[in-house]
Amino acid sequence: MDTRTVNETKPADETQGLKDALRKLVRHASVTRLKIHADTHEVEISELDCAFKPGRILASNMVFILVSGDAFRLTFKAHFNAWTAKSLAFRVFGGQSPEAISEKQAIDYFKEYANLVAGNVVALLGENGIEQGISLPLCTRGFYEVFADYPEKAHPIVSYSDFWQLGANRHAIFCSALFEIMDRKALHGLVDYEISEDIDDDDEEIDFL
Repeated sequence: MDTRTVNETKPADETQGLKDALRKLVRHASVTRLKIHADTHEVEISELDCAFKPGRILASNMVFILVSGDAFRLTFKAHFNAWTAKSLAFRVFGGQSPEAISEKQAIDYFKEYANLVAGNVVALLGENGIEQGISLPLCTRGFYEVFADYPEKAHPIVSYSDFWQLGANRHAIFCSALFEIMDRKALHGLVDYEISEDIDDDDEEIDFL
């Protein structure tokens, strides 16, 4: 047996397991928080089509937020069109129809969604003793996605990305995430971490920023 080959591939396997675990954690947060935020039990998650390439414009608007700590950084984005935001938000704001929702209210709705996703990611990481901070969510035009950089790196910082689509109340939003791992040892416990499928929304209060 070539022990050198085994020793060389083991770290790569462990890194892939960690990358998959972080992808799963952020996708889980995006689905469960949308169920709460859109007041629905049905949120479908799907992959983007095989022709998709990072940097493609996904929607007319996007909100992004940063989760950061010593071991790990995440940039999470929610890409959405104005009508989708108004259609999902009007019940939250007590409106009679999507037309009654202003553009500012629609954007605030998705800012708070990004805030909820980031907060849930931080809570899940905290269960594993990983302390993270959160930035304020910001909104910009979806066009600026063409300038986004999603580098794939293995050293010294592990950097990679993920893209997926969510469907709720017959509307679609797109999510993207840029992961940057600075300390693999500090995140090692996430590889075998089982995320609870239960959604505890008792403490989830919608507080628009």
